[in-house]
Amino acid sequence: MKVTCDVIKDILPLYVENMASEDTRYLVEEHIANCESCKKQLEEMSLPIKPIFDTDTEPLKKIKNTLRKKKLQTIILTVMLTAILFSTGIAFLTSPEYIPYSPDVVSFIKNDTGLVIAVFSDEVAGYDIHSYPSENGSGYTYHITTWNSIWNKKISKKSVNNTVLNPNGEEVDSVYYYTTDGNQDVLIYGTNQFQNGGVLTLPRLVLAYYLTIAILLAVISGIILIVFRHKEKVKSIMIKFFMLPVSYIMAHICIKGFTTSSYLAARDFFAILFVTILIYVVLLCLVTIKKNEKSELV
Repeated sequence: MKVTCDVIKDILPLYVENMASEDTRYLVEEHIANCESCKKQLEEMSLPIKPIFDTDTEPLKKIKNTLRKKKLQTIILTVMLTAILFSTGIAFLTSPEYIPYSPDVVSFIKNDTGLVIAVFSDEVAGYDIHSYPSENGSGYTYHITTWNSIWNKKISKKSVNNTVLNPNGEEVDSVYYYTTDGNQDVLIYGTNQFQNGGVLTLPRLVLAYYLTIAILLAVISGIILIVFRHKEKVKSIMIKFFMLPVSYIMAHICIKGFTTSSYLAARDFFAILFVTILIYVVLLCLVTIKKNEKSELV
């Protein structure tokens, strides 16, 4: 009986894998010696199989970009949190500790040209001076205070330089020293300009106004956010707006605690603004990370 090509093709896999008997192998070799078609198929089957690789790298690129974004967000978040802690720490360490008045804290020297020089002791790390025309119009009245800080006591230990009260040569009628303990200002140079009693320098309350505005904006934007929570575009905008007053409130607590009065309102306000920016960036990063996690789940 003649062996057909179909029979040979059926047993070729066994031949290639060396799983055929000697008689079968002899039969295949005898057939392919005279059959080009089967011989060609055997050669093709004997060639090494090349693995098939997926050349589409787009999924890998997406994963790589996602990991890069997460890494960048983590770095920004870490840097901002560190900056917040650092700024709050510096604000605490340099917070003024007002010095009660004594003749050793500050004294005055008037030179031949009429300039009045304030001479500070070594314990003074900073001072504040403000002036206005005297009631009798003969010159200017000055209010001065001094302070130290934890930073100056423990780290820097640097005292301030002496300062000229009237660099333009204006007349110095009186100088009062004020503290933050609720007592009246003390006349330490010149004549008393307040004939009807003493004077008391009060802290500024401007930070309370800013904090109140921030709270109102947070409440209003929070209500709008709740009302439009199902509208994604409005919700996205309102979340960013809501975080701004919230950041200011958190920054105020970091710098001033739960008090709003300040004898150095400008200093405290700019410190609060700086920390507000840092907190706002942190909140934006957290919102972005949460949004990305939700999109990945979907």
